[in-house]
Amino acid sequence: MDENENRNAFQSIPEEPRRSINPIWIAVVVVLCIAAVAVGFIVEQQKAASQLTARNQELTASLTQTQGEVQTLSSKLNTLQTEQAQEKAAQAERERVERAARHAAAVRRARMRRLEEAKKAVKKDDPRWKQVQAELAAHQQAIASTQQDLSNTRTQWQNNLDSARNQLSGSIAKTHAELVALERKGERSYYEFDVYRGKRFQRVGPIEVSLRKTNAKHQFCNLKLLVNDRELTRKHITLYQPVLFYTSRKEQPVQLVINEISRHHMHGYVSAPKYQASQKSAANTGAVKSPATPAATTTTASATTTQPTVVDLRHRTAGGVN
Repeated sequence: MDENENRNAFQSIPEEPRRSINPIWIAVVVVLCIAAVAVGFIVEQQKAASQLTARNQELTASLTQTQGEVQTLSSKLNTLQTEQAQEKAAQAERERVERAARHAAAVRRARMRRLEEAKKAVKKDDPRWKQVQAELAAHQQAIASTQQDLSNTRTQWQNNLDSARNQLSGSIAKTHAELVALERKGERSYYEFDVYRGKRFQRVGPIEVSLRKTNAKHQFCNLKLLVNDRELTRKHITLYQPVLFYTSRKEQPVQLVINEISRHHMHGYVSAPKYQASQKSAANTGAVKSPATPAATTTTASATTTQPTVVDLRHRTAGGVN
């Protein structure tokens, strides 16, 4: 009885329920493990990438430095090559100069040797030697004489030019009254003019004048002249500055002087010699040779005076040209 009761009592005790594992938790744990592994992998990859980047930068810097060194070496090599080429060229030039100097020295030695041989061959009392010496002395004397003549001619022309320049500079008329006074001397012909700015040439005595530019503030102008069918340009001519030039038929210079410069106009005069120097010298010679015949001298002088054609001076008053 007791055993049966115990068995029944044991059977009557309920069994505890068995614990079961939830699959969600398993999935969460698996996901967490995978995430941890992925994070570790990503971190490792980032470290590897950073190392590769740093290595790349080091390699780039090293490559840049290497390229700079290569360029430096190339420039040094080019410089050395240029210096070598220049040195070779200088050496070749020195050799050429030395060869030329040696050749010239050899030529001089050969000439001196031939000259010594010629001196030895020709005796001092040989008439040919004396003839050569005489010809050489004559040539030297002729050269010296020619040089002296050229020097004298140059001095004479310079003196004549200075004299003419001084004479003309000392006879410059600044007003109409002074111009009339100069005309009364009878030595030169005077042509008073008024020229306006433009390209047209205006006839003034033996020349033609064209006014191209004026500066009333600073009182200067630019001219173009026609002298003997040749066009001449004279720039920056100021007041009372004589412009001298020669014509083909006159031995003395023609003079142009400007007395007034305005914005579009200039006023002045041109003076030309009445007689040539040969006519003056002939008249003076005739007067000296025949002092006892004053009538003939007067006739000759008057005849000579009436030969050239004299153009009357156009008198210019304050109101205009009469």
